[in-house]
Amino acid sequence: MKNLPLIVHIIFHPGSAGARDLARHIHRQLNVDPMVPGLRVPTIFCEGQQGNKPPLKFRLGHAERTVVVVLADDVINLDDEWCSFIGDVWEHCLKASARFVPFQLAKGAWPLDPRLEKVNFARAYSFADDQARRPWIVQRIVVEVCRYLSDLDPVDEAGKKSPVPIKIFLSHTKLDLGHDPYITNKVLDCLKADQPIEAWVDSGSILVGSLFGQEIESGIKNTSLLVLLTDSYATREWCREEILLAKEHQRPVAVIDALKEYESRSFPYLGNVPRIRWDDDPQKGIDLVLKETLRHLHDHALLERWKVADDIIFARPPEFATLAGMTHGSRILYPDPPVGEGEKRRLERTGVLFETPLQRLASDRSLQGLKIGLSMSESTDIALYGMDNLHLEECMAELSRYLLIKGATLAYGGHLGSEGYTRRLIELVSTYNTNRAHGTAALDRIVNYRGWPLLDLAEAQRSELKPLCQTVLLPRPADVDESLHPEICKQAPSFAATDSAEHRFAWARGMTEMREFQADRTKSGVAAMIVLGGRFGPTVRTDKDGNKSEEWYSGRIPGVLEEVLLAIKLGQPVFLIGAFGGVAELVIDLLRGEDRMEATWDYQKNAPHSVKMRELYERRGIGWVDYPEIVATIRAKGIAGINPLLTEEEQHELFDTVSYARIVELILAGLGKL
Repeated sequence: MKNLPLIVHIIFHPGSAGARDLARHIHRQLNVDPMVPGLRVPTIFCEGQQGNKPPLKFRLGHAERTVVVVLADDVINLDDEWCSFIGDVWEHCLKASARFVPFQLAKGAWPLDPRLEKVNFARAYSFADDQARRPWIVQRIVVEVCRYLSDLDPVDEAGKKSPVPIKIFLSHTKLDLGHDPYITNKVLDCLKADQPIEAWVDSGSILVGSLFGQEIESGIKNTSLLVLLTDSYATREWCREEILLAKEHQRPVAVIDALKEYESRSFPYLGNVPRIRWDDDPQKGIDLVLKETLRHLHDHALLERWKVADDIIFARPPEFATLAGMTHGSRILYPDPPVGEGEKRRLERTGVLFETPLQRLASDRSLQGLKIGLSMSESTDIALYGMDNLHLEECMAELSRYLLIKGATLAYGGHLGSEGYTRRLIELVSTYNTNRAHGTAALDRIVNYRGWPLLDLAEAQRSELKPLCQTVLLPRPADVDESLHPEICKQAPSFAATDSAEHRFAWARGMTEMREFQADRTKSGVAAMIVLGGRFGPTVRTDKDGNKSEEWYSGRIPGVLEEVLLAIKLGQPVFLIGAFGGVAELVIDLLRGEDRMEATWDYQKNAPHSVKMRELYERRGIGWVDYPEIVATIRAKGIAGINPLLTEEEQHELFDTVSYARIVELILAGLGKL
């Protein structure tokens, strides 16, 4: 399987809260911008070590192309180890032909390392505040990635690369020049400022005496079209022609809507593209077309991975303007999500076939009726693996999306995850409930096992989850009664595991019985378990006043670890994803023969009330499996035994890859053998 076409590494000092927040902002802008649906450029943060030290090594082999973004601030500049590391990364990028994009966030944060004295850092510190600085940084990254994917770095005779700007074709009517709302003038003035972009304007870009129509078409073939839509725009023949040419040549198009009163006839082929309302800020429209350009380039590279013989790749959904003239039976591959059913029925009249990667995947419903357990939660040490909880939730959503498309039922124990993931899951079930054609209700796609005392939900939560899932409530364990604590047996108990050793014991017993039920295929029907993340130690929380506290897991042992052990005991195949650290990586390390202090009682006894809880287990005659036995059980099972659905080579790849796409491919390949 091919590597990812692109990945963006974002490097910052782990001790800099401001740089981390900026990295998260960049990630969101490249992945979840609502203005440009489908823009999903993979990013990872730099791996680190304990004590905020730089990583021992830096890998660039995750994708065919790599962009390294460095956020250089005072914190990183004052750490000599990190400065030297950045110099090493720069040399590594030169050897690997990766793109190195450093940003100077503070006046003193250059050159970091003597090797970088001749390297130009983008001077982000010149902006007075984040409101101006952040969009500028994101735009520079988008432009650099677009140039990189477009191979806009021609090599001259001396062997040096010369920079070539991204070109934007301004589609406008000359009637608007010098007239209110002055949109054309303002966009042109903005593009003349310090921007790595070239504007293609027909009035100034076409040579005197040349053929106007040919020059226009030639210009559009190599540019992105930014439409300046005014009241008179759709009345101009050449404006309409420019849009049609851009769509025929599969060029990126974005629209700034500056209509003041009305259009007597709107142009019917100006849809199917992102559009922004004119608010007197031309930069927003420029940024929109740049992001749409990046989406086009990246989606095209992704679709190449799915392409089969005779496929024609479209970077946007098909429409009559782009299907006209195509031969009957032609096959289009375009990005997800698919067009709606009504639109699809009408487009099919052209005789052209079209589908998205997810539709292609769904055509082989090999997981129909299978119930797959998902053991996913936040990771204690995720930052050490160059990831963030943003990445974790996105991977969870990506896995859930593909499993639903393949017809599987998803099984969760406990709560459904963070509020953000729960909402995303609701949307996924609604969008990709591909069982509708088979008469299966949406609630059959998710099964949520809730062990005591996680029985009560607020009305709003129950209402939201009602159409989403089937909830299985498990009773209070028989060995949890009044003799343990007088309040335990209330009809709706309300307590925290940290309240006392007795409460921790009660909570742990409820969670263990829930996990045992889910792991037992004869009871739950769960055929395999997918594991990523998981807390194994204290997670540091910071409240609104800046006060920090430690939060441990609530069970007898880390919950995800207990789910892995029960799956091993009962013969469930376990897919371990190591990219996000946590319990999944802890188990992987143990399987690979590495010792981890987190897999010892000396470490785990520091959890609240652990020692007294263990005494309660022993006093009540309930088996306590200690950590040496846990480690021995995992190692005795071995890599081949823990998941016979994958080869050992495939399992090692699943342990190490940071590509969501490859994670999904490996897991689907294994589950297909069930």
